[in-house]
Amino acid sequence: MNPDLSFVSRLRSRITAALDWYGPARALATAGSVVVVCIGAWWLLRSPAPPLENSLPFAGTTAAAGSDAQVAATFSMTTLFSSSDPIDITVHVVGAVVAPGVYTIPWASRVVDAVSAAGGATPDADLSALNMALPLADADQVYVPVRGRQPAARPVPTTRPRRTNPTLSTVPQAIAVATTVPATQSSTAGGLVNINTADATTLESLPEVGPSTAKAIIAHRQANGPFSSPEGLLDVKGIGDGKFAAMKPFVTVS
Repeated sequence: MNPDLSFVSRLRSRITAALDWYGPARALATAGSVVVVCIGAWWLLRSPAPPLENSLPFAGTTAAAGSDAQVAATFSMTTLFSSSDPIDITVHVVGAVVAPGVYTIPWASRVVDAVSAAGGATPDADLSALNMALPLADADQVYVPVRGRQPAARPVPTTRPRRTNPTLSTVPQAIAVATTVPATQSSTAGGLVNINTADATTLESLPEVGPSTAKAIIAHRQANGPFSSPEGLLDVKGIGDGKFAAMKPFVTVS
């Protein structure tokens, strides 16, 4: 007899005898338990996943440096072009400079930059009378005086005067100065501005009202008719509660 077949036959008979003695149900339960134990051991002994930080590039790598540079450049360009400041400003340089005239210079320029744009100061210029570090705005005028010579009706160096906000004490005087129409068509009544007849100059004498707001008031009444009350100013574009509160004591309608 073939010894291999004899071994297989004996093994089969022993397994059959063991199953008969142990029982099929108990054998299946034991096998299931062994599988569960093996899975649990694998789960506990398996290698942990690498932390997320290991998958990120190092700050010193070329890729990270390139990425950082790209982000910085994008941020700089976004900041530059979203800024409300203009790219350039135009200023008028007069007085003791080599080439007086109108020049376009970068918006962050100062008086010294405007003088340089005009070719520099002449030998007789009195630069000590100028604040060379004064920041400039669009449409400013820089006057460089001559040493020892003071202009008659002109302040020594500088830029255009800034419009000051009227106060309770100065508004009536400003209204009186701005009113130039005849009494029968007067835009003021009892020291108050009639917002239905006032021209732009008179409207600008009011607190918080500049050229753009005065134009907006005139355009609104031309499109919608006379104001029925001072509160109608709240319907004008650019006039909110705060601005109207400053104007209200000095306006009237008729």
